[in-house]
Amino acid sequence: MSMQQSQSPTEPALVTDLQTLNRLLDSCTSCTTIAPGHRHVPGAGCTDQPDLMFVFINPTVRNFTAQQEWPGAPVPFAGNPKLWQILAEAGWVRKELPVEMVALGRTQTMVAGLVEEARRQRIYLTNAVKCVDDGSKLPAAERVTAAWHWLETEIALVRPRQIVALGLIPFRALTGQDVRLADELWAAQHEEVRSYASRPIAGRIYPVFPCYFPTGRGNPVAATRMLAALHKHLSGIRE
Repeated sequence: MSMQQSQSPTEPALVTDLQTLNRLLDSCTSCTTIAPGHRHVPGAGCTDQPDLMFVFINPTVRNFTAQQEWPGAPVPFAGNPKLWQILAEAGWVRKELPVEMVALGRTQTMVAGLVEEARRQRIYLTNAVKCVDDGSKLPAAERVTAAWHWLETEIALVRPRQIVALGLIPFRALTGQDVRLADELWAAQHEEVRSYASRPIAGRIYPVFPCYFPTGRGNPVAATRMLAALHKHLSGIRE
């Protein structure tokens, strides 16, 4: 499937607001075959020029908000305290947030708190592939390619100041380039925070920071160090 082809009868490039884009996600048929009983997971957080957009790989069935019976909206990494602990240690969310998540449990109050914290800190979380799967393997290249039009349109609508690609799969999708994450970690630890140009998106180029995936098969320690270095770097620019 080429970059221009879509799994939806409506071309995302014609969508002019994020709410419509998110509503159209469920017109894709992949989730009914990959993870029955689950919905697509759109992005969440600050939707108006956030300081940072985190692009993960894809949601899995471990995200309880993706279940069709969940009464609220699906939210990336809802209920995964490990991810939010890493973001807290790196300085992107409050230190108390992971503890609050555990105390509140799988409730709408907890999920709403995550979204509000992301808005307050001017961050936005999303996935390169919106379809839910069972998490047993990474999405195939053709699935990432087929999902590009959704991510491209989302970025054009959200307009982040900086993008973080969590893992090489989203980094390649965003930039069309490849890097060695070990080299990027070394550079970040030596105060050389490197970003790469995105593909052109609605006439704009966005800076993309490559980072290790923070949970699961990823490298939590390296991801924390890289995200902390980026936080320090961007804080210095803002000052």
